[in-house]
Amino acid sequence: MYVVGLDIGYSNVKIAAGPRGDLQRLIVRPAGAAPRERLGERIGAAAEEGSATGTAVDRPVPVDLDGVLWAAAIEPERFEDWQRPLHEDYPATPSYHALALAALQLTGQRAIDVVVTGLPVAQAGDPRRRERLKRLLTGRHGNGEARLEVGEVRVVPQPIGAYLDLVYAATDEEILERIETGTVIVLDAGFYSFDWALVVKGELRRSASGTSLEAMSVLLERAAQEAAAEAGGKPQPLGLEAALRAGRAHVLQAGHRLSVPTLLGRVAGPVCAVALESLRRSLRRESASVDLVLIAGGGGSYYVRAAAGLFPGATVVVAPDPIGANARGFHRYAG
Repeated sequence: MYVVGLDIGYSNVKIAAGPRGDLQRLIVRPAGAAPRERLGERIGAAAEEGSATGTAVDRPVPVDLDGVLWAAAIEPERFEDWQRPLHEDYPATPSYHALALAALQLTGQRAIDVVVTGLPVAQAGDPRRRERLKRLLTGRHGNGEARLEVGEVRVVPQPIGAYLDLVYAATDEEILERIETGTVIVLDAGFYSFDWALVVKGELRRSASGTSLEAMSVLLERAAQEAAAEAGGKPQPLGLEAALRAGRAHVLQAGHRLSVPTLLGRVAGPVCAVALESLRRSLRRESASVDLVLIAGGGGSYYVRAAAGLFPGATVVVAPDPIGANARGFHRYAG
C-alpha cells in the first residue's frame, strides 16, 4: 500500500511518500501556483537553476486546470500581477487545487492508495469542508505521463500530524511518559494560521483546540515594514519569505543588506503574544495542566520563549525539521 502524507500550506507544500510504515521521501516545495502566463522568464544561467542553497529545484510543475496551464510549486515572488490567496477558503481555490495536483505528481506514482492531509483546527471539524477536500483529491487526475489515481483520502486536524510524528520518533523516557500519561499542547505555527491542539493521554480535546491568524504572514508583513522604515523602498514580505526558505541570513532592501533574524526578532514578541493569548483563553475550562509543549511549523522557533513563559514547568520541544513534521505524521497516521 502506497501512502502520501500531504501538508499544503500557504508558504510550503510538504509531501511524505512511501509504502505504509516506510517513509521513503520527504519533498518540500514553495507554495506558489498561478497560470503559466503569469510566470516571469528566467534569463541565462538562472533559467534551470534551483534555489540559492542548491537544495531544492525551483522548476515549476505544469498542471492543467480546466484547459488552462498552471505553474505550481515554485516561489510565489516569481509570478507577475498575481496575488496568492490568503484566506480561510484556501482549500477551495484553484491555487490550492494546482498545488495538490503538483504534489501528487512529484511523488512519481501512478497509483496512490491513501492520501492523508490536514485542515486547520477551526475547519477540520466542519464535515462540509472535509468532504470537499476529499472529493478534490480522490480519483483520477491528469492525463498522459502525469495521469495518476488516488484511492482514499483522510482529513485530520493539522497539528495532529506533528503529534504523531513525535509519538513515533521520541526515544527520551521523560518525553514518552508525558505523551502517554500527561497533557500535550501542539503548536503549529504556519504561514497563514497559528493552530493548536490539546491532547490529554492520547485523546484530542477539540473544544480546547483552535486557530489564530497571528501567524508567520503577519510576522513577515511587519518585518518587511521594519526593513522599509530602516532602509527605504517598499516593504518586501515575499523577499523575506524566500530568504527564510532558502536559509539566507540577509535580505536586500533598497540596496542595503539587512539581517533577517534581526528583523523578525523585533516584531516576533507582540505577534506571538496575541496568538498565545487566544490559545490561553481556549484552555480556560481545562483542569489539566500542560506537561509538554510541542512546537512545529515554519514559524515555530519564534514562539518558543513565549510558550515557555505561558506554560511554566512544561517541557518545550521543537519538532525535528518542524516544517515537515505534519506531513511525516500524516504518513504515520495511515499506518
